[in-house]
Amino acid sequence: MKCYKHYAMDAVSSCVDCGKGLCPDCTNRFTVPTCDSCILVHANETRALFVRNTVLMVVLFIAGFIFNRSASESIVVGILGGYFFAGIPWGWSMLSRLTSEFFLFLSIPGWLVYFMIKLFLSSIIGMFVTPFKIYQVVKGLKDVKDLEEYTKKTG
Repeated sequence: MKCYKHYAMDAVSSCVDCGKGLCPDCTNRFTVPTCDSCILVHANETRALFVRNTVLMVVLFIAGFIFNRSASESIVVGILGGYFFAGIPWGWSMLSRLTSEFFLFLSIPGWLVYFMIKLFLSSIIGMFVTPFKIYQVVKGLKDVKDLEEYTKKTG
């Protein structure tokens, strides 16, 4: 089998996603042997996830800012309220990883109590996790852009 990109070269591995043959140069370009088209698909999926999470965070920040700004005349209170709201999804996702199957068998009142406790804990955890998640989003978007440029440059 020959490399899908370098027709004169013999393939030494294949793309883990689509099975295209890869020569030694193409195999060693990424940690996991992946062809350019599959790596670009992964990059676009990653970008879409980062953009969706960023939009959600911005919308919640604005909602929290407006809600807290209407309750107080202070801009600082509005900004802190927006930050508080923006962190809820990050805290929620962290708590969802820890949720046990025990909660599947709760009654309706139990689910309401569980939901309220999880929402409260999500907001607390989110305040500490949000700066790290913002860094991850910015770094991830930069990494995706660099990966696309690298793939096009070596093509």
